[in-house]
Amino acid sequence: MIYVILISAFSGAVVTLILQFLLIYRRSPEPIGRTVQYVKVVPDNALKDYFNTHHAEPGQQQQDSPASASSKQQEAVSARQPEAAVISGSPKQQPPPPSQSEPADAAKPETCNFLNAIFLFLFRELRDTPAVRHWLTKKIKVEFEELLQTKTAGRLLEGLSLRDFSLGNSLPVFKTAKLMKPVHLNEDGMPDELNFEVDIEYNGGFHLAIDVELVFGKSAYLFVKMRRVVGRLRLQFTRMPFSHWSFSFLEDPLVDFEAKSQFEGRPLPQLTSIIVNQLKRVIKKKHTLPNYKIRYKPFFPFQVQPPLGPACDLDLSVQDSRLVEGRLKVTLTECSR
Repeated sequence: MIYVILISAFSGAVVTLILQFLLIYRRSPEPIGRTVQYVKVVPDNALKDYFNTHHAEPGQQQQDSPASASSKQQEAVSARQPEAAVISGSPKQQPPPPSQSEPADAAKPETCNFLNAIFLFLFRELRDTPAVRHWLTKKIKVEFEELLQTKTAGRLLEGLSLRDFSLGNSLPVFKTAKLMKPVHLNEDGMPDELNFEVDIEYNGGFHLAIDVELVFGKSAYLFVKMRRVVGRLRLQFTRMPFSHWSFSFLEDPLVDFEAKSQFEGRPLPQLTSIIVNQLKRVIKKKHTLPNYKIRYKPFFPFQVQPPLGPACDLDLSVQDSRLVEGRLKVTLTECSR
């Protein structure tokens, strides 16, 4: 009995050692080759109709309106005559098919309530996070530096430092949006550029508290609140000359600022007027057509590459294996623009 136990224990140990050696020295599995499949993007039929909807000019719409009104009156008169001869117990007639002029409804402005609801939900969750406040602080400081470089502000202001800011209680509201026609399509039916006309209104109360250093060695306090902004935006997504997006007002928007300044316990109206006028000038100079700012994030990767540094020897490795001289195979799947 003892020999049986010893033999079984010895055989179990040998089997265990053999399995461990197999696991340690087994060959690494060869990677499965990836087949590159390039498929062109094709719009849905509903989107094709949306892009290709005929956009009538305002003058044509005005000319067509009297003719359409007279035709509707004639149809109404002709419809009343058979109705007089119809017995009350007869079945109801089917409504006439819609006329060809009704597809112009596709050019009507669209509501953006679902976008407003989503943005408001995200705004509540992200408004006071450190990442958002840090990003906004950097953007505001950049605007302060550009403001100090202007001639008018440079005569009076020495420096601007952000004391505090608040994003207010809401985001801008997109009232209506309309696809600006015509949309130029490529051979696959895909647009290379999309332009939307968006009616926007803001009453959220974004405000800044700023410490101002004056040129004669004094300091002042400035409070600026954005009460209301109303205007029409052009929201653009384009692939020319490279993928980017932008937004800018089509004309000067209605902007209402509330500004208060305090210098040694007294208001300083000159400082208030300078800051408010400079803010309005920035909106006109940077964010009103024909001026706009090219943007990439969060939709596209940054297109402008940083300058290359001095030439140096780089040690490149793949899966802990250092690359040496050899051959590299590159397959070009698409090239455009």
